[in-house]
Parts: sequence; structure tokens; C-alpha cells
Amino acid sequence: MKASVALTQELKKRTKIERGSVKQLVDEISTLRSMLEAQEDKIQDLKKQALEDPLTGLSNRRAFETELKSALSFYKRYNRSGAVLLIDVDAFKGINDSLGHLAGDALLKHLATVLKSHIRDTDFVARIGGDEFCIILREVTAAEAQLKIAELEAAMSVSPCTYEGKDIYMSISIGSCLFKSANSKEELMAKADRSMYAQKNDLTLIDNT
Repeated sequence: MKASVALTQELKKRTKIERGSVKQLVDEISTLRSMLEAQEDKIQDLKKQALEDPLTGLSNRRAFETELKSALSFYKRYNRSGAVLLIDVDAFKGINDSLGHLAGDALLKHLATVLKSHIRDTDFVARIGGDEFCIILREVTAAEAQLKIAELEAAMSVSPCTYEGKDIYMSISIGSCLFKSANSKEELMAKADRSMYAQKNDLTLIDNT
């Protein structure tokens, strides 16, 4: 009888210890899972930062290069149409010099918003450096690309950036090149760049009073 009681007590003791060990193990697994999730979130944030322009929130040059490579590969494989638009703010240096860099930053963010609101979900817009932006238009003809250019220029002409209670107008120059008009990514961008500079004008600010 005494042996039976002692055995029962020992079994209870072991069961209690085992339950404690299991709970400890579960807690440790839960902690590790939380740590892994936090690390994964951090990795995703870092990946996003690596592909995102911090000022405008648009994709950056690295993301653009990847997207353009993909778009050109698709075009070559399936003989699809497409175009690149290269956008530059006219006399941006004068804006920075006369109104300050904070005003210049505000204008760039405003331009990014306008561009993003005037493209399709299948298109891609990025800030590739300074006051230069680029749009990849998928499945467009030459005429459709020109219509998009006119649409963007018109949108900017009637959409001032309000900075410190003042409306600031700016103009943009847009160059373009169809995928089929270039044999490489480098040639495509070079032709878009030449087209953009051919459209350049000296308009800086329309309302700066």
C-alpha cells in the first residue's frame, strides 16, 4: 500500500515536471516564432527601402532597371508593344535657387503624385534621380504614347504645387522611345533622353509672386 502511494506521488511529481517542461518548450517556440516574424518584417522593410525612393515614395532607379529589363524581355519574347517616357522638370535648379531646396522637394513629391495618378495599373513609374522620372508604358502604340505625354503635360499645367500657402506652377519636358525603336536598354534610354532634351524649354515658374 505504501509502495503504491509512493509510486502515485512519484508519477504526479514527474507529470508536473513534464508539464512544466512542455510549457517551457511551447513558450520558447512561441518566443522564437515572434523573433523570426520580427526579423522577416525587418527584412521586408529593408527590401522595400532598397527599391523605393525615400522622398517621393515611388520606385527608385534600381527597381526601374529591373522592371525595364522584365518589360523588354516580355516584348522580345511575345512581340508586344511598349514605350518609355523620360520626364524632367524644366529649369529645376532655378526653382531650388529661388525658392529653396524644401520647395524643390515639395515640387518633386507633387510631380510624383500627379504622374502616379495618371498611369494605368499595368504601367510603372519611378524617380530615377534628381528631377528625372521615368514611366514604362505597356501595350501602347506610338500615337497612344504621344497622347499620354500630352495628358501628363496638361495635368501639370493646371495642377500647381501649394507650398507655404503659395501656388507654384512648373512645366515638364517628356521624351519617349518605343521598345521597337531600340535594340538594347541602353539605346532605348539614350533615344528617350535625346527626345526629352529636344522638348526642353526654359519655363521655370509661371506664378512665383
